[in-house]
Amino acid sequence: MAESAERSARQVVEDHLAAVLTGDPVAMAADYAADAVLVRHEASYAGAAVIAEYFTSVPGRLGGGEVRFGERTVERHNRVAVRWRIAGGPADGTSGRDTFTVAGGLIVHQTVALDAADF
Repeated sequence: MAESAERSARQVVEDHLAAVLTGDPVAMAADYAADAVLVRHEASYAGAAVIAEYFTSVPGRLGGGEVRFGERTVERHNRVAVRWRIAGGPADGTSGRDTFTVAGGLIVHQTVALDAADF
């Protein structure tokens, strides 16, 4: 992998999405800056350690379902939006759009916008 600061925003997000597919919370959190913020539904998670702890809940909440990532849009040189949908498990059909802001080769802010109910 390239040094963090050398990766484009799109590459950082692609690396993160690949980590999400592994189900490994440590890998999922690896692309976040130490002071990153993740805003999801009505909750905010501040700091890479807190975000990593949040990611430990993801595999259980998916309940055997898998996240399928769709369209990726580079909105600015440092901002990427990704559509996603859950297939299978109790959250089947849940969908949304995540927007990532990247600086210095790391995710500094992520907003999760759900299309309907949370999972």
